[in-house]
Amino acid sequence: MNKLTVKLLQLLYQHRDDYLSGEGISKKLGVSRTAIWKQINQLRAQGYKIDSVSRRGYRLIKKAVGINAEEVYLGLETELLGQEIRVFPSLGSTNEQVKELAREGAGEGIVVIAEEQTSGKGRRGRKWHAPPGTGLWFSLLVKPQLQPNQAPFLTIIAALAVYQAIEQLLPGGDLIIKWPNDLLLGGKKICGILSELNADMGGINYAVIGIGVNVNQTDFPDDLVEIATSLQRYFNQPVDRTVLLQVILKWLEEYYRRLVAGDWAGILAAWKEHLAIEGKRVQIISGEQTYWGRVIELSSQGELVIKDEQGVIHTFWSGDVSLRNNENGNN
Repeated sequence: MNKLTVKLLQLLYQHRDDYLSGEGISKKLGVSRTAIWKQINQLRAQGYKIDSVSRRGYRLIKKAVGINAEEVYLGLETELLGQEIRVFPSLGSTNEQVKELAREGAGEGIVVIAEEQTSGKGRRGRKWHAPPGTGLWFSLLVKPQLQPNQAPFLTIIAALAVYQAIEQLLPGGDLIIKWPNDLLLGGKKICGILSELNADMGGINYAVIGIGVNVNQTDFPDDLVEIATSLQRYFNQPVDRTVLLQVILKWLEEYYRRLVAGDWAGILAAWKEHLAIEGKRVQIISGEQTYWGRVIELSSQGELVIKDEQGVIHTFWSGDVSLRNNENGNN
């Protein structure tokens, strides 16, 4: 991400109805006209349409299609998350890319975005459907002072952030958080979250939070069309992915600061409010085992506690959960 490009874009947006001379821009930004000319050409290469007229200067005609780091940074309201942003046309997995950057010493808050993700993973190793230029596929690096058994809260705050962002931009949808790491819109999957840790006995060295949101897909494969949807399909309108990312990061930073400050109870209460699972009969697949029972509670660490059909209590950190329609039985 080039901070000079960000400042130049900001000027061009502020004066979209006027031409800005190269000399005027160079004075405002404190760089040479040659440097400005190079930055203009780089923006054009990224897809921005910028008009230039002799003796008048430059004028932004049309923004680039897709996501770019400078555009994200321009409207970002965070102090930590997204202060460094990297965008890739295609990646196997944004989580794997962030883990590699972490091993190389990347700072906390770096965000990696992929326009296409070819090997993204969901729960139980499933492949995440991520066609190019339609969804929002990104991962970020955090280094919280937490113990490994507190790590589930990273997934909790990510789910809350996505929930709040969608509600802010597109209020009124049938949106819920599905334990432990999905969001459903109209009963179909709209978002998946995958958090991964690097930790030892001393605590968490770093964590990677990966988030995938179905934004503007209009078609899904046959095996997904009944269980997945996108914001565009549900609300019948395209959504600006850059704006959605900015708002998610804003909410995620707010919840992250609450988390590191120790507001466990407040975060858990907000999460439970949007889960709507306590007291429900469920089926849960954990490892190779399948369990049936009624949800008794969500523990103080976000674990799912159920009472099975034999009256045995089970506690789960993770698993695939589905609601059971049959309400017969006493458990």
